[in-house]
Amino acid sequence: MDIKNLFPLPGASSPSHEPMQYYGLLGDYIGGVWGTLLTALTVFGVFMTFWWSRRMDYRAKTYQIFAEMLRTHEEIVTSLRIGNQTGRDTFSSVLSEFYVIYKLTRQVVDDDAVWSTSDRIDIAYTCTFFGPHIVSEEVLKDYGVEKIKQLFGEIHTARQTGKSERRQFGGHQLRLSHYFRNLFSAYTFVDGTRLSMEEKLARGKVLRSKLSNHEQAVLTLNIMSHLGAEWERTGLVEKYKPIKNLPSFFLTFDRSFKIKDRFPYVNFEW
Repeated sequence: MDIKNLFPLPGASSPSHEPMQYYGLLGDYIGGVWGTLLTALTVFGVFMTFWWSRRMDYRAKTYQIFAEMLRTHEEIVTSLRIGNQTGRDTFSSVLSEFYVIYKLTRQVVDDDAVWSTSDRIDIAYTCTFFGPHIVSEEVLKDYGVEKIKQLFGEIHTARQTGKSERRQFGGHQLRLSHYFRNLFSAYTFVDGTRLSMEEKLARGKVLRSKLSNHEQAVLTLNIMSHLGAEWERTGLVEKYKPIKNLPSFFLTFDRSFKIKDRFPYVNFEW
């Protein structure tokens, strides 16, 4: 078969043209069309290599920052101290104080129509966080100034009569503010990256695995109070479920409280 019949060229009206002229035109045609195509493919290949390299570099830097946040989290936890308790054991003390203060709210106001369970959680956690001081009084004034002052009196009485290393009722703002700020920032950082959702959830799971039951319990109280409202407002709790591993009946401060009722969108591991 004649090659001229396979590659008819524009401007070559007949295959009877001189062979040299024809093959010259054929070479120009192939060089123009296929050369352009190969150039385009080369440019595309270079672009994809550059894009993949940038993507890998971004992932590496993201993981590096996340690892640093995990390291900071562990350093913060290790530095915590309440009485003779250190590290993660301190969260049991925070939880114990909350339980006492929550029960004291019923001595001050027994009627749930005045202070609901949600109100009592907010009041008790705020007092646990700041201590029975003027800051708490100002923050909680909408619950009734006189009632809050009466609650403070009950807390002071419990502190004087309790004499417990685990329950000092002096507030934990210095201990917990840095802890929660770093933890919240870590989840916010992961959520704001350009990683795939699968990778984001995997990083969130790693972060959650660092939290003990008592840490997740205190985090739950923080989220339910006005102090930690941003956790739910930003969707971090629903998306990453940092309290997912909390046992069903771990929080027993009130018989009427059911954690699944409060967080129906969290698929707890029980």
